[in-house]
Formats: sequence, C-alpha cells, structure tokens
Amino acid sequence: MLKITRAVLSKQATTLRLDGRIAGQWVALLKDSAECELDEGVKLTIDLKNISFIDCEGIALLRGLIKRGVDAVNAPLFVAEQIKKCKEAKAG
Repeated sequence: MLKITRAVLSKQATTLRLDGRIAGQWVALLKDSAECELDEGVKLTIDLKNISFIDCEGIALLRGLIKRGVDAVNAPLFVAEQIKKCKEAKAG
C-alpha cells in the first residue's frame, strides 16, 4: 500500500509525502499523482522518508521524475541499495 499526502507549500511548490511501498499498482498511483502536479507547472518534491520498499519499476519512475526536475528527498539508505541492485540486475 502507498499513502500519498499532498502538501502545498506555495502556489509554485508542492511536496508529495509518501508512506508505504512503491511497488506494483502503487507505481502507477505515484506516477498519476506526480503527473497531475507537473501538469500544473509547480515545483514538485517527493519525500521518501517513510518508504518501506521500492521495486525496480518504482525506481525507474523516480529516476524519470528526477530527470524532469523533481526533487526526491529523505530517501532511506536501503532505497539507494535497491537502486544499485536494479542497475546490477539490468546490466547482468
């Protein structure tokens, strides 16, 4: 399960606070939520502090969002490890 809490910081900035897992069907939910914010033209930040798991699809989504200017903050150390493992799996 993934809980997304939208925090509007100003007319130009929004943070999506995530709680739970970015995996399976929840990847699409995060994508839709992020796209809605980006379509509004706001500066988007994604707070990963309370993420308990993220799969390779979720990591790919985050990478794509970051390339588009989204800030991903407060990522737990294990998220960095999962990113590394997904890179290794695709390379091997």
